[in-house]
Amino acid sequence: MGFSMAANAQTGTAADVDAVKQLVKNKPADYDKQLKAFIKANKKNPNQLVALGRALYEAADYSNATLFANAAFSAKKNFPSAFNLLGDIASVSEEDGGKAASYYEQAIYFDPKDPEAYRKYATVYRRVSIDGAVAKLEDLRQQRPDYPVDALIAHINYLSMRYTATMDAYANVPESQMTPQNYVEYAFSGYISKKYDKTLEVAQKGLKAYPNNATLTRLGLYSAAEQKNVAAALQYADALFNKIDKDSVKINAKDYLYYGRALENDSAFAKAVEEYQKGLAMAEDNDTKALFYESLSDTYKGLKDFPNAIAQYDNYLGVLSEVDATAFAGKPNLYMSWARILQGDEQKATFQKADQMFGELMEKYPGTEEFGNYQRARINANIDPTMTEGLAKPYFEKLVELITAREELDNTDKNRLENSYRYLMAYEVTITKDKEKALEYAKKVLELRPEDESVQRIIDVLSK
Repeated sequence: MGFSMAANAQTGTAADVDAVKQLVKNKPADYDKQLKAFIKANKKNPNQLVALGRALYEAADYSNATLFANAAFSAKKNFPSAFNLLGDIASVSEEDGGKAASYYEQAIYFDPKDPEAYRKYATVYRRVSIDGAVAKLEDLRQQRPDYPVDALIAHINYLSMRYTATMDAYANVPESQMTPQNYVEYAFSGYISKKYDKTLEVAQKGLKAYPNNATLTRLGLYSAAEQKNVAAALQYADALFNKIDKDSVKINAKDYLYYGRALENDSAFAKAVEEYQKGLAMAEDNDTKALFYESLSDTYKGLKDFPNAIAQYDNYLGVLSEVDATAFAGKPNLYMSWARILQGDEQKATFQKADQMFGELMEKYPGTEEFGNYQRARINANIDPTMTEGLAKPYFEKLVELITAREELDNTDKNRLENSYRYLMAYEVTITKDKEKALEYAKKVLELRPEDESVQRIIDVLSK
């Protein structure tokens, strides 16, 4: 076997590469000896020595790959391809980006028009300085104005998660030079930057050039759903789920999530629930499950199925690593929405449940007192619409105290303050019959809304 391989090695062809691949796979007892036979047989052929060294590099035999690269230098001094191979070895086996970059730099020096060394240099050097990596690619532009340097610059920025710079660079690449990978990186950069218009534009162009590309179709679905562009989202979803060859795409949980959102935005709530359930069955981590539980809750709310909406929201809260005030407030908000479609005692009991939970919110989360009092005031105004029990009064009074303690008020503050004063004005007129207090509150409303003629008329009446 050793004699046969050594004899074949003298041919200096691709057969040598195949033979070395087989040799490294089998690792016979005289493995190193046979490799030296290949070096001897190709000692005047630097290209072949690098090709054999690269086969060893790809098989993770970095020591012998280095041996072949150095043998190539013996065949031809300062051979650029050998520097490239040594750079690859340093990058992978030693994880030494600086050493790898120095090898690629030498390859560039001895062959300044070969784009491979520039690309590899930029790939490893971006971890040190992305600007330095891009500058090296600009050097390539000077040497090779015919080469698609902008696509390389975009790719390097993409690897460094500089998505705006990625899009800027890809914008300079002619469509005739764009590869499927280029389109995907361009579209994904738009999606991750929340520039959904750009993602849809790029996806459309990419799919025109490369029809049925699963990733571009997926990004089109995600971006259209984010924009609530129902027609486009459902079109992309149909393509992703029904038209693309299943061997070329593996449907994932997020696909079902965005398909469900598109259906939800189209008010196809029952179908959305089906798709969310499919995605939930695929979700492996709690963060992903949380997205589905929250979406299911919203969809059941759309169906006005509040028991299920609340049950799914409980599931959502159960998988969150930390329940903040906003997440906690979602549940009493659901009770409020439910109460509005009920009547009589059922409505009152549901409003009271919401009221109780907003009380808990203020206890659990410091800083929510103003929001909690505002919500409790609204709820109790619904429970006691005639104000005979004055259930909302203490909450509106507390709200006034909290808001007026601040020097500067935004529009939300002013709106809440106005609502509070209007309730208290009406309470004093209707329940206590205290015209002086009612006038005081009416004047405060007018300060906030000086153009409100109806309030001015109330003041005129109360002033008599």
